[in-house]
Amino acid sequence: MKHLIYPFIFLVLSGCAASLTVDKLQDFKPQSKVVVLTDSSRFDAKLRTELAKKGFKVLKYASTQKVVSEGNDGEIARVFNEAEASYGLTFYWEQVDRCIYNASKLINGTFEVTDLRTNEVLLVIEKGGWTGPCADPRGMVFEGLAQALLDNWGK
Repeated sequence: MKHLIYPFIFLVLSGCAASLTVDKLQDFKPQSKVVVLTDSSRFDAKLRTELAKKGFKVLKYASTQKVVSEGNDGEIARVFNEAEASYGLTFYWEQVDRCIYNASKLINGTFEVTDLRTNEVLLVIEKGGWTGPCADPRGMVFEGLAQALLDNWGK
């Protein structure tokens, strides 16, 4: 009887991670797999690594070049940044639980893909999982989010 109680207690005390959900809000046809992270979190390096494994190029900034255009007929010259990425990727997360063996966390992670030209949200992906290895068999959140993004990129 004791052997049945311990797994039950573990399941009751541990949080539930979100299953994969994908909401496509608008159609989009990207020319490449270049995105820019529009925010910053403690997981940026892990996000970049997993996205790179799936063939994405993740820029730190939306632009790197300043463009100066001359004004017409008395207008003042304009200075603006030339965009190098058309799509922004925002990552939100909330902690659900933590691993009792190490510093890994069970989180619900959300990707929002935004068209940087129109500022419209195109795709929302949510997936729960671990930020690192843990004895719990639930999957890795960043790998799952990156795969879901690849599977839905421009489709």
